[in-house]
Amino acid sequence: MHCETFRTDPATLIAALSEPALLQRYLDAQQAELPSLADRGMTAFLRRMGALAAEAQGVGVTMLARRDPAQADALLTDLFAVATWHGWELPVERLGDAEAEVGVRGLLGADTATDGATLWLIDHATLALARTRQAGEADWHSHHPRVQRR
Repeated sequence: MHCETFRTDPATLIAALSEPALLQRYLDAQQAELPSLADRGMTAFLRRMGALAAEAQGVGVTMLARRDPAQADALLTDLFAVATWHGWELPVERLGDAEAEVGVRGLLGADTATDGATLWLIDHATLALARTRQAGEADWHSHHPRVQRR
């Protein structure tokens, strides 16, 4: 599958994605995007992710993952997709686009969401991200000019 690949330590990345400031930044970006969406399914998905992010701010991602690993993993995937889209600082090294043999799905290995992005753990330090939507009307490659279009 053609994906954007990253090198990271998954535990460090999960900790960064769980930071209250990043969760708030995600919620703020989501609130800015929601009024422009016409797709009801995507709107419902974003509202569900927003509710999960708000819950994670209160109880923490660890508690959320204990209660519902699939939902917590879906949130982590969307957090990662949004953060990398916007170029927010994360403990990852962008490796570029590549054909990847996909493996375990999600940082927790429990993501079953069918909306939003898909994230796979390829090995102990490599992630592959497939985006199924764009944030706003921006073209990803104009957002990230360092990556060559294939």
